[in-house]
Amino acid sequence: MSADVSLMSLIEARIASGDVELPPASEVSTRLQALTASPDFDMNEVVQLICSDQVLTAEVLRVANGAFYGGLSEVRTVADATVRLGATEITRLAVMCSEKANYKARHPALAALIPDLWNHSVGTAMGARWLADKLGFKDLQNEAFIGGLLHDVGSLLIVRVIDQILQEEGRQIELREPLLIEILERGHTSHGYTLAGMWNLPQSYCEVVRDHHLEEASQSNQLLNLVALADKACTKLGIGIESDDSLRLDATEQALTLGASDLVLAQLSVMLEDATSLAS
Repeated sequence: MSADVSLMSLIEARIASGDVELPPASEVSTRLQALTASPDFDMNEVVQLICSDQVLTAEVLRVANGAFYGGLSEVRTVADATVRLGATEITRLAVMCSEKANYKARHPALAALIPDLWNHSVGTAMGARWLADKLGFKDLQNEAFIGGLLHDVGSLLIVRVIDQILQEEGRQIELREPLLIEILERGHTSHGYTLAGMWNLPQSYCEVVRDHHLEEASQSNQLLNLVALADKACTKLGIGIESDDSLRLDATEQALTLGASDLVLAQLSVMLEDATSLAS
């Protein structure tokens, strides 16, 4: 039995048994999304919620002072960051920072993949939100950001399961990077869909997790199209564990369905290259 089949069988069996350490759904992220669902939400409540978590507060301030958001003066409080970035953007930033805590692994080979997995999730989130704004889907900006952030959650689940198998069972398995990438590519959509259901995510996000690699564009789910196109753009630029600079974004079904022009796609690439600093 080949190594990839053997390890994949162990992963499948562990997930099927339910004996897995699931990445926890972020409580703060969930509360932030619920709080800001109303157009007249109280920003003071958002600030208080962020400040209730010391680690999250520190991460929000760190990123707010980074190259992508940095202004002329240092941001020292979450309230100051809200003034600089705006209520909507600070909420997205807080959701992103709260999700980052799930991206970790103990085994060195798995830990080495984490930065690329996280960079890809952030890039896809930023890209999908940007596309929603530029292509006339402003009402989908927040959903596009969250959908992009969560679209590859199946990869995170598989990494956590492999990590658990190696730690608990003491198995000696050679974790070569090509093998890991092949396993992630093969199983992340189906297992991600399972995890999204366990998290009780809205069905629209579950469909994004399951279907973002389909070649055909959706005729009824523009959220899926936005995330899928952003995902492809990140792959073209090598933001993540996959890289394919031969991808023609203008020829994708998603770009045609969304009406993304060559100019918009070129601007998207520039934005994504700048946005990678957010993930670090």
